[in-house]
Amino acid sequence: MRYILFSREQCPYCTAAIDLLEENDLRYDVVDFKINQGDVLDAIKAAIQWPTVPMVFSREGNDIKLIGGYTDLKKSLEENE
Repeated sequence: MRYILFSREQCPYCTAAIDLLEENDLRYDVVDFKINQGDVLDAIKAAIQWPTVPMVFSREGNDIKLIGGYTDLKKSLEENE
């Protein structure tokens, strides 16, 4: 499994999510949106109906699922221990 994070610069929950994945030695990719890319990020948030960052997805092959934000990721990892 691999994780995908959509994040924004200077977002403490985004940093916490990355730290959590690293602490658990999990594979991940980050799509980091800069301040001037807010319109694109807002369009993505509207399309998937998720209001905040990070937006964390799990990917197994071509199956991609929205986990949620940092607290959802933490809960998901705790449940899978």
